[in-house]
Amino acid sequence: MTTFLWVWLITQGIGVGIVWIFTIGLGRRVHLDETPRVAVIVAVKGHDYEFDEFLVRLFEQDYPEFRVIFAVESMADGAVPAVEKCRAIAPDRVALVVAGQRPDEGQKVTNLIAAVATITPEDDVLVFADADIWPEPDWLSRLVAPLVDGTADVVSGFAWLIVKDGRASSYLLAAMAAPLATIPRLPLLNAAWGGSTAITQETFHDLNIAEEWRGTLSDDLHLTQVVLRAGGRIRAPREVLLRTALKTGGFADVRALTLRWFMLARVYLPATFWATLAGMSFTALGWITAIMGTLALRVEVAAVLVAALVLNVLRALGRGQLVKRLWGEGGVAENKQYLRMEPFLAPLAVIQQAIDGWSALLIKRTTWAGITYEVDGPHDVRVLERDKQS
Repeated sequence: MTTFLWVWLITQGIGVGIVWIFTIGLGRRVHLDETPRVAVIVAVKGHDYEFDEFLVRLFEQDYPEFRVIFAVESMADGAVPAVEKCRAIAPDRVALVVAGQRPDEGQKVTNLIAAVATITPEDDVLVFADADIWPEPDWLSRLVAPLVDGTADVVSGFAWLIVKDGRASSYLLAAMAAPLATIPRLPLLNAAWGGSTAITQETFHDLNIAEEWRGTLSDDLHLTQVVLRAGGRIRAPREVLLRTALKTGGFADVRALTLRWFMLARVYLPATFWATLAGMSFTALGWITAIMGTLALRVEVAAVLVAALVLNVLRALGRGQLVKRLWGEGGVAENKQYLRMEPFLAPLAVIQQAIDGWSALLIKRTTWAGITYEVDGPHDVRVLERDKQS
């Protein structure tokens, strides 16, 4: 057991080093030699608390040539009034598409397909965004830059969760998501995230993405699979880290969300799913072994546990540097409570993730934005039930 724990502790130390390396050079300005016209496509449902903040930040972009296409399920959607206000102010830059419903695919996918059907030849780059992100003014520039310089076929980012409700469940979910935010930006580890992804219209059509999306539930994971299968390059610049406001309804809500994440990964990116599950299981087993050995009063195991907690503190300090370099003192303030709790939340988070990852092998139903789906394969999705607002 001691040998296993020392090997495990070394991997924890490597993880801390990766976080600190990630912070080196963060925040450098981006320069564009060209500014192709961008169409930002947003599938939205409901007027949630973060939507207004998203709209403000979206139209504060320093990018010169972009327009926005919002896609909703119906005109009864709660987001429509806010979108219509934007369209009244800038009718040439804002469009609204009503997608309707389909019984055999995710509603977000239906919305996105309806939106891309309205793009024009002048829309050189397509950017897909979630309606709850807080983009910085240079967000579009950073997404477009690797496309312009020819170093990527798809450019994406990762989410950084900001707890807004003070719930323990929300802090736990933030601890689950934080490791993804600071993984090395290597081709093998990069994926398209639907909250912030850019692709040229030419590549989008060449890969037949709209048709590939038909009958799917996950737009981003399937897009990732299609791009990788075609030998495409996905880049995820470190600065494309999108703050996302987080509120949860409790631990049951968090578990339902993580189960969906893992189920979708199992269906759409099976190799990534198994590699992730193996890594999380190893890390979780290390924490469980260290805790149980310490409770059994084994001094050498207790020493490993203390060292691991010290490493957790160093990891949190590294993430604190990341926050400061990207978002300044304001970012530090909004993350202070989470960063204080992270060293103690991280073990619980990875243990819960490992449990949920293995549990996801047994499920094929999930409820997402009020709609219950059954998923039997990448293109085998059925809508089982919609809430009254769907």
